[in-house]
Amino acid sequence: MPGDIYCCINQISAIDVVDAHDAYYLQQALLNGAVAVIAEVDMEMPELPDHIPVIYADDVEELASRLAAVFYDKPGAGMNLVAVSGTSGKTTVSWLIRGVLEQAGQLTGMVGSIEHALAEHLVTPEGDLWEPDDIDPAEGRECSSPFALVPYKGRYSVEETTPNGLRLQRSLASMRDRGATAAVVECDASSIAGGSTDWLEPSIAVFTNCGDDPGDLEVFGDKQEYMDGMLELIRSLKDADRQRAVINADDESYKAAEAACGSIPFLTYGINTDADVRAESVELTLWQTTIIVKTPVGRLEIISNLVGRHNVYNILAAVAVGVLLNVPLADIGAGVESVQVVPGRCEVVNNVLDLPLDGEEGEEEAQQQQPKLPHDFPVVVDAADTPQRLATVLETLREAGAERVFTVFGCDGQTTAGEVRARLGEVAHQRSDFVIVTNSSPRLEDPADIVQDVVAGWPNEMFEPYAAYVYNVFQDQTRCPLWFEPFLHSAQRRWKRHIMEDRFQAIRAAIGTAAPGDVVLIAGRGHKDYIEHWDGDDGLVKGWFDDRVEARNALSKLEYLYALVNLDRSSLPWGH
Repeated sequence: MPGDIYCCINQISAIDVVDAHDAYYLQQALLNGAVAVIAEVDMEMPELPDHIPVIYADDVEELASRLAAVFYDKPGAGMNLVAVSGTSGKTTVSWLIRGVLEQAGQLTGMVGSIEHALAEHLVTPEGDLWEPDDIDPAEGRECSSPFALVPYKGRYSVEETTPNGLRLQRSLASMRDRGATAAVVECDASSIAGGSTDWLEPSIAVFTNCGDDPGDLEVFGDKQEYMDGMLELIRSLKDADRQRAVINADDESYKAAEAACGSIPFLTYGINTDADVRAESVELTLWQTTIIVKTPVGRLEIISNLVGRHNVYNILAAVAVGVLLNVPLADIGAGVESVQVVPGRCEVVNNVLDLPLDGEEGEEEAQQQQPKLPHDFPVVVDAADTPQRLATVLETLREAGAERVFTVFGCDGQTTAGEVRARLGEVAHQRSDFVIVTNSSPRLEDPADIVQDVVAGWPNEMFEPYAAYVYNVFQDQTRCPLWFEPFLHSAQRRWKRHIMEDRFQAIRAAIGTAAPGDVVLIAGRGHKDYIEHWDGDDGLVKGWFDDRVEARNALSKLEYLYALVNLDRSSLPWGH
């Protein structure tokens, strides 16, 4: 806009980096009225008009964050702002905290990996209310199509967990100006280390845990540097009268997190230690979780649709935040229980229907349109895309009572290293009874190459019997001649380790093969409702694909499979 300063902040995507110092973007900024430029020190700049000053900074993002905080009058300091960091659990903890705040009567904003929102309104990264910019071709469809992409248009998505500091300050200011009294911000490690959260000034900072995230470890170098980077959020707390921290007493990083708090008061939470907020009893099932929670102000019982021990920790973190904000225990419990689902986070898709709340307009019509899904076994969609996170979810499902676990997963192209893919394959093999390796979002890579990286994590004993075969038995059947298919199916059936590159078919194969007492886990994508493939040239084509939609559709068709009483569905391909 006229009078603005143009800050040269590079935009990073899955496949490239947009250099904000490029002459094209600088020219566009000047045409839109920019009166000055902030650039990185030592960057070679194109020639600019003499009347345009250039301010050089060691860290453009940090300086832009500071300027934005001043320009927007420190929006975080004017509301109950809760910042959540850690390797895992950030998204679920943020959603639970929002539930508690809303139950307490606060108009609450959210900035996170699933959505930026103010109450029920979606918000763009710039802080404006979101409206579709195109007609959605997927609207009204029950599911996608096999071997085809539905164009991804007119849909809401978030590209990054934590926006850069400039956008973050603007978004929070927009929420404040629309009446928000509270906000929750997910803070990923790279954004904290990059300075995006330096001027956030939260009322409460939550640190969930420090685990092994291959992407973050690659950026930070080692786990100590990674942990120190995340703990900068807590170290940024300076006002002992206004600011507080919440930390996980059971995590191996507890001592470091405690030291980071310094003079800032904090509450601890945990299961195995005598934490301030502690789960005195935990009952886990595949459909719900029941907890008796001890807090400094009393006890409460929480019955949640969020399943698994890791979600017990997430619930405890939210309870601790509620206690620090002096929310009555009854409202804390009701707020947590109101979060019946966190999209794509250990989401049991046939447990809760996406219906309006009681009394809301359209409830009866929605119930008539929504098919009643069978409850023979739970189907779980989760975003687990690292070895540690996948192991946690699989262990959770086993602990909650799964007799057999069917795991459907794949690895993204270009953003997941070959070593990580092999470790994911190893984790799925070791902790699952039945595995289907499929596409995730291959982007510019050949899906077959990604699959082979994954199966490299399987034990040699699986491959030795087929060493003399002409073709690899652990590949998609479309990759080999028709005459070889019986050999391929025989090997995959023997080990219950299957390759189906088409995710549409893989999900339906797992759900159609599972039986009562089993659990089907569809991992890696979570809430993401798109998939990206090579467009045949040098770019990407993006199509609509939502694991939750596909799973519900497959479940709704089970009655037709059940009617085929003579069809043997105990192994793949069915009928063999």
